[in-house]
Amino acid sequence: MVALDYRNRVIEYGAFVQYVGTRTRGVVDKISTKNSKTWIRIDSTGLFYRSDYLVLLDPEEQPMEKTEIKSIRDKVIHSKKIRKISPTEISDHNDGPGYGGG
Repeated sequence: MVALDYRNRVIEYGAFVQYVGTRTRGVVDKISTKNSKTWIRIDSTGLFYRSDYLVLLDPEEQPMEKTEIKSIRDKVIHSKKIRKISPTEISDHNDGPGYGGG
């Protein structure tokens, strides 16, 4: 059986596809048929999707290669999107509006 996408184009092993519902993208690594439906597994999630809910993407839309993040500290900073903050100084001025906070 031939696997057809949402637009009736043929999906093959190694093709780059996108799931219509969540826009999840990945490369086709397995195609199977069950109960007259074609199911395709995407490498990025490891989940099977019905082929008629997938869209075959053009080669220009291929994902860019991931960069290596080596240290755990770098991974945490990258995942939490932490940026360096410039150092600040606490004022020793003790009078004026708002001093003491209440």
